[in-house]
Amino acid sequence: MPASPAYDSRRQQTSPQTSVSKMNAPDSISRRSNLDAALLARAAPLPISSYFDRAWFEREMLLLFDKGPNYVGGGKMVPEVGDYMALPWTENGKVLVHGPGGVNLLSNTCRHRQGLLLEGRGNNANIVCPLHRWTYDLDGRLLGAPDFDSTPDCSLPRTPLKHWHGLLFAGPRDPGADLAEFPLAADYDYRDYVFDRVIVDECPFNWKAFLEIYLELYHVEAMHPGLQKWVDPGNYEWGFGDRWSYQILGVKDELKSQVSPNYQRYRDTLLAYSGGKLPKYGTVWSILYPNVMLEWYPYSLVVSTLIPRSPDRTTNIVEFYYPEEVQAFERQIVDAHQAAYAESAAEDAEACQRLHRGRRALWLAGEDDIGPYHTPHEDGMIHLHDWIRRELRQRRTA
Repeated sequence: MPASPAYDSRRQQTSPQTSVSKMNAPDSISRRSNLDAALLARAAPLPISSYFDRAWFEREMLLLFDKGPNYVGGGKMVPEVGDYMALPWTENGKVLVHGPGGVNLLSNTCRHRQGLLLEGRGNNANIVCPLHRWTYDLDGRLLGAPDFDSTPDCSLPRTPLKHWHGLLFAGPRDPGADLAEFPLAADYDYRDYVFDRVIVDECPFNWKAFLEIYLELYHVEAMHPGLQKWVDPGNYEWGFGDRWSYQILGVKDELKSQVSPNYQRYRDTLLAYSGGKLPKYGTVWSILYPNVMLEWYPYSLVVSTLIPRSPDRTTNIVEFYYPEEVQAFERQIVDAHQAAYAESAAEDAEACQRLHRGRRALWLAGEDDIGPYHTPHEDGMIHLHDWIRRELRQRRTA
């Protein structure tokens, strides 16, 4: 698909290091993207069937998710030896446990009669099954089984973990290799933050609809009255790698005009804490394919992870992290940030549901439809669709 002349005149090859200084300029209109021209020429939206067809969904699970990095949580969820956190999005079947040698991902069901071992978060010297008192150490090794003549060889299954900037992954792909050329890694060092809380949302639509909204800026002015006064929809930068992308958005008009009470409170608490100093970005939204969204906000990092359950149901796990001082002593910032985040998330959910309902009507009628991309506003969506087609071996030739 050829780019429009207006877009060509704005496209610049830039790095975030050279452009950050411009992101706060109140009267700057700059839309930068390094999306490959060959990709633009071959890109095509996905068919309507890809959002509802069970066979397509199973292929995605096999080729995109089972072979992906498989993010499981942040190391700061269990910062001290003995800390544990059962993972509710696994039906508590998996648990992070901080052992003497580091963080383990263990099965959370007893090897004796498969009862659930741990719930919630806490700290234990050992893992003890409440049913029959089978006792495991923090690495999952069975230490004792009451009244057995000898201790059975029944350790808890343990999944090897890979690490990137304080985040933990259990899949076959190496996130360190996939993100080796990601230029914003220094902005996403979760080791410098503490875990605050996690939210688990059930979304009644296809996982790709969620990412399509996340990876385009075309809807911001129409759908986000509060957010569009925080970030500048006309001042942004896209960056792309083989399995990732980022979008940097500038600060809108020095945050002077806020129409949302949530965003006004967020602004006031931030500027009071910073002594009036504006943040270096409005926000930065990044993704590691297929499903790990890394989000930068002033004094906050977020991880949002999608777990597809079926063609029309998706679980979204949202983790909030803050600098220790802010998390412990500046709760007004934490509360204001999460309220503003929830406002925009609800608006995005509405957008996703509208996509789902419209596409479902076409699917049930046996019809298909595709519309043109807007570039650069939808460059992230274009990159996503091309990556999906490549991994599913359905990419068109240029």
